[in-house]
Amino acid sequence: MGVDVLISGIDIESAFGVCLEEGGLSVFEDPTPYKEVFFNTWPDAPGKDYDETAELIEDVQEFEVPFLIKGTSMADYRKKKREFLEMITINGSIDFQIIDWGEAFKLRFKSVSSWEFINAELYDECSAKFTIKFETDPNKKPYLFKYLVDGLKRYIIINGNQRILVKTSYGN
Repeated sequence: MGVDVLISGIDIESAFGVCLEEGGLSVFEDPTPYKEVFFNTWPDAPGKDYDETAELIEDVQEFEVPFLIKGTSMADYRKKKREFLEMITINGSIDFQIIDWGEAFKLRFKSVSSWEFINAELYDECSAKFTIKFETDPNKKPYLFKYLVDGLKRYIIINGNQRILVKTSYGN
């Protein structure tokens, strides 16, 4: 079982049979890159003369996120794939919420960088591994959120005052 991830409040495993592949969280551990600081080069001096009073400015960060998609048949797989890609291929940012971390990233879809069938049966389970390239907007920082587990093992995502029932069980 993969890591529980919501995209814009939607449990992608329940809705599309898509989960983050093992090791998928590690891509979010890379430090944010910074733009190069202004510098001068002088013909009569070696190296670069950096402006040490300039602030460091964050640059766009790219993530290649590995996913797994499962369908009960080829038709189910194709439907889930189409609907999932329609949801994320927008001209805007999505909320990529990682349940176990309680952290969400504002990401923008860039491309699908790989797609590989694991099994491709016409009338039986069909699955594939794929990688999606996202980028961050340096002006939109990751944010923290909280979830609650009630007595029925349901969890609710809370962003500000918004509460969303996500799924009926958590874990195994």
